[in-house]
Amino acid sequence: MTEATTHPQPLPPVRQWLIFTDLDGTLLDHHTYSHAAAQPVLAQLRALQVPVILNSSKTLAELASIAAELALDSPLVAENGSVIHYPVRQHTLTLGSNYAEICAQLDELRTREHYRFAGFHDWPAEQIAALTGLPLAAAALAAQRCASEPLLWQDAENRLEPFHQQLISAGLSLKRGGRFWHVMGQTDKVQAMHHLAAEYQQRWGAKPFVIALGDGPNDADMLAAADVAVIVYNPDGTPPTLAESLTQQRTHTSLPGPAGWAEAMSMLLANSAA
Repeated sequence: MTEATTHPQPLPPVRQWLIFTDLDGTLLDHHTYSHAAAQPVLAQLRALQVPVILNSSKTLAELASIAAELALDSPLVAENGSVIHYPVRQHTLTLGSNYAEICAQLDELRTREHYRFAGFHDWPAEQIAALTGLPLAAAALAAQRCASEPLLWQDAENRLEPFHQQLISAGLSLKRGGRFWHVMGQTDKVQAMHHLAAEYQQRWGAKPFVIALGDGPNDADMLAAADVAVIVYNPDGTPPTLAESLTQQRTHTSLPGPAGWAEAMSMLLANSAA
């Protein structure tokens, strides 16, 4: 069962819903990457024509493969809001910095300041597979980056903040994910979410009712910007922290991963207007 919601309120009709979801640990199992437990609810949302938008640190190549498995044709938000892809019209919009420029800046900082870290551009697909638990073919998709670089911080913790400040000075940002730190341009999941919500509002002629689902600190801003925040139980890591002053409706699931995703969405559907 889901825990009691914070600031409960009547939900609008599902035709106004716009769902943004994280993947690892949320719609996908953190260990097996399975989405089987969420499939019945996803099928229900497809039948209701509710857009389910994947909003993840994963690459566009990874998201396109997962979206195909899930039979989703909604826009995809890749690399923590750096890239938006529209599958129906095969159009890609880059909001963040160029990948080659990010890697060059990281290499320059590592050489000049002697920081100890390693990122995807340092590793072959075999090592990415070993570090992520992904199959080799999926790891190769994870290496096809457009606008962000995941890295493992191997230096002292007290050197992380100076590194962060130097990235900011270079026009970049640093986000904490479930397994890696992510270096990217000055954009995020929320900017991409607002961009797409504005597009749907123009298309529908009404403001979308935004539901966001996530399980980690990297999802906190996206959750805070939604009308309903679903915090999926995270037994393996740090959950997102949201300010108590927020007046949104908030739901905590008791189950992790896709089972928790389905648990929360089933409850919301049951409480929605026709």
